[in-house]
Amino acid sequence: MSVTEIRAFPVSSTVVMRSALFALANMGATLQTYNEESGVIVATVSKWLGIQKKEVVVRVRSFEGTCQIELDAPDVEKARELLQLIATYVRDGGRVQANATMQWVDLQRQQANKAKRQELSGKARQLLTGGSGETLPAVVAEGSSAVATVATDDPAQPVGPALDAPIAIPDYPGVLVKNRQNMLLELKVDPQVFSDRSGFVAMCNVCYTPTLRGSAFCPNCGRPLTLEAVQPEMRAKAGKSANSSLTYGLIGLALNAIPLLVLVLPGLLSEADASLFARIRENLTPLTIALTAVLGILPAMLAGFMALRQGQRAAWFLNLPAVLEQSGRGKAGVGGALGWLSIYLGIGWILLIIIALL
Repeated sequence: MSVTEIRAFPVSSTVVMRSALFALANMGATLQTYNEESGVIVATVSKWLGIQKKEVVVRVRSFEGTCQIELDAPDVEKARELLQLIATYVRDGGRVQANATMQWVDLQRQQANKAKRQELSGKARQLLTGGSGETLPAVVAEGSSAVATVATDDPAQPVGPALDAPIAIPDYPGVLVKNRQNMLLELKVDPQVFSDRSGFVAMCNVCYTPTLRGSAFCPNCGRPLTLEAVQPEMRAKAGKSANSSLTYGLIGLALNAIPLLVLVLPGLLSEADASLFARIRENLTPLTIALTAVLGILPAMLAGFMALRQGQRAAWFLNLPAVLEQSGRGKAGVGGALGWLSIYLGIGWILLIIIALL
């Protein structure tokens, strides 16, 4: 199922066309059509270990120094991978030269392995046939070239022989692109086109859309790109967590009054001559213990834990560099203190019941 992605780029269409071409080359695609005048690129990418082949179509429209790219890919993974490479090349042109060098290193390694396999195959054939001749290694004659070099002004012209032998890595390697004739073309990297634009171009890490640095939100997915953009949301979350911490702390403190009303108050109102502790012991029944535990002690301790959790959450939001205002820190501190108080009071009521029963 084909997937279509549309992105806007704050650079010229030439930069995006070359970046798309080099991104396809880095993915190992086979170039079918490249036309900078019409802004169309058609390439073939492989899926499922090269068994299934799908077409990728790139259309670039120019708008006075900016452009829009429309990408048709076979699946979401290929589309995202291609968009990420294009945006990376547009933002940092040095990555093109680095990836081109890695292409040549991989190509040299593959061809060295191929030559070694041919040499081993020749030795095995010699042993099987019983011959005495020496097997010549698969090397290239000196001065031969297996990669065609293409000028920058025509980056997709298919010239040169097919690549079938190892080659040496040049000092400034170009990007290797495979054409329909199964030939590798070396596309020279123009430093004027692929310059470092990271000073004024930023990239969204979610949808890989480049935008001008300083933009508060991504123009494609709406994600915040600056600290100023997330301050209102972070302040709201910090204030909400601080208020929740204070509320849970007050609830826990109020619930601790239930054991006081059920266990202690009847002893205080009793006219018996016994001590307060003895009167509390006389008031302990399975019903009063169950009511105290279910309605007072356990909910109070749970509310205390919730107050501590919300206080820690508020402190985490307030410690972020994006949050400049610290208005909720006091409420979070009070809520945390009340939470600890509710927990310790609950533990105290439990110890009182246990001691009274002994």
